[in-house]
Amino acid sequence: MKKIGITGTIASGKTTVSILLRKMGFSVFDCDGYSRILYQQTNPCYEKVVAYLGESILDAFGEIDRKKVADIIFHDEEKRQGLNAIVHPAVIEGMNRFFSHHADEDLVFAEVPLLYEAGMESCFDEILILACPKEEAVRRMMEDRGYTEEEALARYQTMIHHENDVGAHTTVLYNDSTIQALYEKVLAYVTEKGISE
Repeated sequence: MKKIGITGTIASGKTTVSILLRKMGFSVFDCDGYSRILYQQTNPCYEKVVAYLGESILDAFGEIDRKKVADIIFHDEEKRQGLNAIVHPAVIEGMNRFFSHHADEDLVFAEVPLLYEAGMESCFDEILILACPKEEAVRRMMEDRGYTEEEALARYQTMIHHENDVGAHTTVLYNDSTIQALYEKVLAYVTEKGISE
């Protein structure tokens, strides 16, 4: 089994690539989706997060409001790092269980938005970085997520851009055109990985 991490800046197309891979029959672990499970009241991480950030992050039903959490950590680097120290180990544990369940597959993927920031490079055999022009990322955030231009730019500016950190086990896919063009790039990528095994 070859474990491949999918990462890239905000609105670069990570989730779209994950969807395309699943349609091709590959297994993909969604780290962001898994973190939502960790925020549920039945999960041990819930109490740790509430104790760390305070009850102001809860909604009327006692659930963690992810938007409130984002508003805090977006403006407080220390809080962001503290939250990551709680959540990231649990996400890695869940991801490793996922890999174990799919150990008989040739290629297994994980979508990890903060792969480098979390120091998760060693979890993977290869890393696939999605990249797109700044203007395209801002447009996608405004159209798909309802951000104002100012909000989109602010979020883009806080991201660390890793598309220049290309090593021997790293591939950059530029998602700067159509879904069909991206599909063809992803298909070429997995075909090459299959042939190279």
